[in-house]
Amino acid sequence: MPQTNKTFYDVLGVKRDASDKEIKSAFHKLAQKYHPDAGGDEQKFKEISEAYETLSNPDKRKEYDQMLMFGGMPGAGGPGGGYSYAGGAQGWGDIFDSIFRGEGAFGSDWAQGFGGMGGAARNRPRKGSDLSLTVDVSAEDAFTGVTHKVTYRIPSTGEQQTITVAVPAGAVDGGKLRYKRRGEYGINGGERGDLVVTTRVAEHPLFKRKGADVTMELPISMYEAALGAQIEVPTPGGKTVRLKVPAGTQTGKTFRFKDLGAPDVKHRGRTGALLVTVKVEVPTRLSADEHKALEELRDADTRTYRSAVEQY
Repeated sequence: MPQTNKTFYDVLGVKRDASDKEIKSAFHKLAQKYHPDAGGDEQKFKEISEAYETLSNPDKRKEYDQMLMFGGMPGAGGPGGGYSYAGGAQGWGDIFDSIFRGEGAFGSDWAQGFGGMGGAARNRPRKGSDLSLTVDVSAEDAFTGVTHKVTYRIPSTGEQQTITVAVPAGAVDGGKLRYKRRGEYGINGGERGDLVVTTRVAEHPLFKRKGADVTMELPISMYEAALGAQIEVPTPGGKTVRLKVPAGTQTGKTFRFKDLGAPDVKHRGRTGALLVTVKVEVPTRLSADEHKALEELRDADTRTYRSAVEQY
């Protein structure tokens, strides 16, 4: 980190007591302005990213605030000056290394008399950060699986890299695929981070998903509901299945077809169910003959339909 009198709060343009929301908002505004892909200043973008990485993490922010407090002590030289202690001087780069390793602002040896710090901490290998991207998948491809060749950018070097993403059969919206050592490069010989790919699955006009189970709504006529019927129903696999609707079926009745849903990505070899819910449709227009026939049926009907209501 370059020597500067600016604190991370100064970099983001917020006060020391700024809320998490204010810090996040400030970062987003600056990131949009300085992002290299938008023609911004790459060095400035790295600076604000480093500031946000620390201040957005409660533990890291606490350590950083403690560091600023120590930096203001006599002999510290203020933020960016380096803290003097018995055995040598610790630079800000060492301190940040310690923070990002989770060892605290002054390393794991702080409580042990400040021993063993300095260049060794700065030169220690660190794994690169994970990178993420999103792949759009059609509903049909999510059922069967598909491959996508995608290109992404490595922030530290700006280089473009390409990878073939294998979206599994049964992929769900928001599902994540992790590709080991395809993320940001490590530091001082540390291994690369991972690439995390999120699948964004489009909605199907007929089928909906509940994990591996697939649901659909099937409209039927009031005549089919009253008399019963046999109806050919499509499945996600492209085939059809015959649904036997019993006479007297009510709207909202759900029929389950085992193993006709989507492949279960969590349990290889398993397939979810197809859940078909019927919706009884009542005609909005009747011919004169239909109207007369229904009136005759109504007048001849002696059943009680509202006994639970009429008792009140």
